[in-house]
This record gives sequence, structure tokens and C-alpha cells, in this order.
Amino acid sequence: MARRHLAVFLKGVAEKILLGDKKIEIRLSQSKILPYGAVAKDDEIFLKNSGGKIIGRVYVDNCLYYDKINHQLLEKLKNQYQQFAGMDEKFWSNHRQAHFATIIFLKNPHKFLTPVAYKKRDRRPWVVMEG
Repeated sequence: MARRHLAVFLKGVAEKILLGDKKIEIRLSQSKILPYGAVAKDDEIFLKNSGGKIIGRVYVDNCLYYDKINHQLLEKLKNQYQQFAGMDEKFWSNHRQAHFATIIFLKNPHKFLTPVAYKKRDRRPWVVMEG
């Protein structure tokens, strides 16, 4: 059964997804934190700006997981997905110590006519809303 997720983005990133400019979301981490292992094909992701409201949704077309990442694999992921993920060099530099990667292929973005308020009081960038 498909799950629903809430993904929090820096200002402007969710808009790129809704415009279709960003077709892949990449989350890198040093430990197994969400969304690692929790996202699957056809899951629904609600898009929220940090400190703002939910502005739309997108569905998961496919998802890949990597663990035990080394420098060579990180470079390979960067070269393979950079064009569709739109991550800048600062992102890759800030995550050069990552050990885990979640690569989410996105489909069917939909912008809400009216943004939706969602009370979230913690700093988690990813929440599984139901499972």
C-alpha cells in the first residue's frame, strides 16, 4: 500500500519540482534516517517549504537506495543524476561524508491552489505521515 510523506525543502526547491524542472530528489546522510528505506514506487509526497505551508504534491516513480557510499560512488551519483536533481556544488560538498543515499524519481507534480497549513514543530526534513 502506498504511503504518504511530508518532505520539507529550502525555499524555491519545491517550486522547481512543481514546475517540472527538478525530476529527482536526492537525500544524503551519514546514518539511516528518513527517507532512507521508507519510500516506494507510487508513494505520495507532500511538498512543504521550510517554515511555510504545504504547496503541492508529487508521486514517486521509482526509488533507489545506496549504502556504504565512498567518494567514487558519490561522484558517480553526482554525474548520473545532477542534471535532473538540480543540486549545486555546495550540496555535494556539504554531503561528501555521506554513507547513505536515497534517490527518488518524481512524477505527476501538482501545485495546490491554496497552500495547506500543517502543524509541524520539529526540525525533521522528512516525515512518514501514514504507513
